[in-house]
Amino acid sequence: MAPALGPAIVPLVPLLFALPTGADVALPSDNDLSRFRLDPAFFNARWPEPRLLSGLATRPGSGTDAVIPGGGAGGSSSWAAHPWVDRLYPFAWEREFMGEAAAQWTRRWWWVSYVASSSYLIGLCIGTSSMRDRAPYSLTTALKCWNLLLFVFSFVGMMRTVPHLVLVLSEFGLEYSVCRCARVSYGSGAVGMWVFLFILSKYAELLDTAFLVVRKRKVSFLHWYHHCSVLLYCWHAFVWEMPSGIYFVSMNYSVHAVMYLYYLLAAVCGRPPRWGLLVTVLQLVQMAVGIMITLFHLNILAHGTVTNCDGHIPNLAAALGMYASYFILFAQFLFSRYCLKREGDGLAKLKKVD
Repeated sequence: MAPALGPAIVPLVPLLFALPTGADVALPSDNDLSRFRLDPAFFNARWPEPRLLSGLATRPGSGTDAVIPGGGAGGSSSWAAHPWVDRLYPFAWEREFMGEAAAQWTRRWWWVSYVASSSYLIGLCIGTSSMRDRAPYSLTTALKCWNLLLFVFSFVGMMRTVPHLVLVLSEFGLEYSVCRCARVSYGSGAVGMWVFLFILSKYAELLDTAFLVVRKRKVSFLHWYHHCSVLLYCWHAFVWEMPSGIYFVSMNYSVHAVMYLYYLLAAVCGRPPRWGLLVTVLQLVQMAVGIMITLFHLNILAHGTVTNCDGHIPNLAAALGMYASYFILFAQFLFSRYCLKREGDGLAKLKKVD
């Protein structure tokens, strides 16, 4: 099964770089926010609002170049021709969200993720030790409700972020999507609000581990490392307003929608569905695309191929290390869970025949 992953992932590389580059989009000088990231005096200050690209503002007061609903470049996008798009965004409080205040708030509380991750690891050790001589809790109803909540949350988040990413790619191209500063690319409106909720959800998802501990299920290295590192990285990326974050959020929402549906069905039916391999393959594809996007962004910043491209190299280096480690760990999990298991089953059948 493992060799089949290569052909499944390799075609993503030419597909990614076959997208329109957006080289005709001229990014203004105020697009690059590096000067604010590098100067400690600006860390807690209100960063100036970059100008929207000329002719691209689709609605007065909108904080992004492209807006859903309302279409893309100057309202000329084909998205604007579909009234059903507006019906997908019925709430004014969602459409009018401005992400600059949220980003400034996270910079004031930059240390929270470190406290939370440290407390998480300490709590994991204490919880595992305290449950050693106790009977496991069932928590069947609570587990069903929890997985249902996260499935619905992830699905709605996917519906708020993926369409915006598709619009940005189709209207402005790949280079714009990784170089345009986050607050005017995807930081406001419905997509901006759901990106912010995504960041906050990484704290809530730590409860996944609590369910494992009190039910006396094994907490693997992959599980706690993934939860802890994702929390740290996402908070850091939001603090520094990373342009490529829209890719990571959209992919994670999408994969989690499938994953928590799988967990929900497992809790409701009393046994895991037969398509668990699909979840792991989707996770591997997510990591592969994350690596490619990060390398693409790093290459632009290193060679200056896009003028005034925004980005933070230390954060991208962390993203590359994180995604690479995830890919290795999830590949090991897939091999041990599905390939070795099937080989073992085959040997058992041969012994029975003998």
